[in-house]
Amino acid sequence: MRSRSLFALLAALAVTVAACSDETPTLSGPGAFPPGGVAVTREVILPASRFFEVLGGFSGYTRASDAAYAVVANQYGGGLDAHALARFTGFPRTVTYLRNGATKTDSAFSYAESRLVLDVDSLASTGRPLTLQVWEAAQRFDARTATWTLAVDSVGAQVPFTEPGGTRGVLLGQATYPVTGGDSLVVTLSPASVERMADSTSPGVVFTVAETGARIEVSNLLLRLAVRPDSAIPDTTLNFVAAPGSNLTTVYTPEQPDAPAGTVAVGGIRSARTLLELNLEQTVPGCAAPQVCADVPLSQVQLNQVAILLRPTAVPGGFGALNSVPLALRLVAEPELGRVAPLGQTVLDQDVLFAAADSLVVLPITALTRSQVADDSIPRTVALVSEVDGLGPPPTFGVLFLDPEARLRIVYTLPARRPLP
Repeated sequence: MRSRSLFALLAALAVTVAACSDETPTLSGPGAFPPGGVAVTREVILPASRFFEVLGGFSGYTRASDAAYAVVANQYGGGLDAHALARFTGFPRTVTYLRNGATKTDSAFSYAESRLVLDVDSLASTGRPLTLQVWEAAQRFDARTATWTLAVDSVGAQVPFTEPGGTRGVLLGQATYPVTGGDSLVVTLSPASVERMADSTSPGVVFTVAETGARIEVSNLLLRLAVRPDSAIPDTTLNFVAAPGSNLTTVYTPEQPDAPAGTVAVGGIRSARTLLELNLEQTVPGCAAPQVCADVPLSQVQLNQVAILLRPTAVPGGFGALNSVPLALRLVAEPELGRVAPLGQTVLDQDVLFAAADSLVVLPITALTRSQVADDSIPRTVALVSEVDGLGPPPTFGVLFLDPEARLRIVYTLPARRPLP
């Protein structure tokens, strides 16, 4: 998934704000308001202290190997180092081809020059030219548990890397990612390099980036193999594809930072989430300006739009989200369970996709507010998470930090008495 700006949503909100100043009737039908009343639409913005409390932030729900992408960085953002580790499978052991009209199967063949093709997320990669390097791994690793310092980190064994970030052997190939960006990168591999990768005893490969301050995010790693059977007619070339499958992971240092106390954290390689307690039993002014009157509860007005407004804050160490962060708000029935509290249904009015260039996060909760006004048994606690179509691998490597000084924006319609002649 790629970046989608919130401009369309903000534009819709702006139209509503403009409508608020008109104070024109917006309701129709019998019994809408008492006789002699006129529908007036207003907007209020409430501070966080009235409706919002951060109960706690948690992370560590996923591993880097769960992600469908890999990140490679060299002192990016003042400190992030990241290498991708992969072990390709799918190398042929025999080849089948036609010769003189007959089908032949042969275990004797050689590799020709081949291509390693990687999809690049240009929005999550630095725009300057950078050099992606592919090294032969000199030490076997467990893609599921490997970390920056440990080749294996399981309950039964911990095996350190002799070289942090993945022990490297010979350089197999490299390619430059262009300054203009793009969505793919091709690394040409010599026949000798492919032979080394295809060896059944090969531990795999290590990806690094040469330039300091560079970062690249890749996915869909495919090794397009060119194979020449020994007994085929000259220039016969067969094509195969090898891929890492589940044998792909990112090892990185330092760890994803924890958010400061009270800050809302969401997403990232460790799938951060924050539990929030909402108090939506609010009151709003009961008449239109410049009149002065008592506030009324939300149950006595028509709720048109309700949204939580949050602003992103800086994330240290190169862990800020560069690409889009999909956001979801889910009910939590047992918040006392903390990090293991089960998540319920999603409650946002529509999908929210936060882009790195956005200065505001808008979480529309009109339906949730209406439900809680009508039924106070609905859970008050929600979890802000980053996910697509339910829980799954982390959508983004970078994490999003949000200022806890949120605002609640309410657009509502109330009855105002017509002025006497």
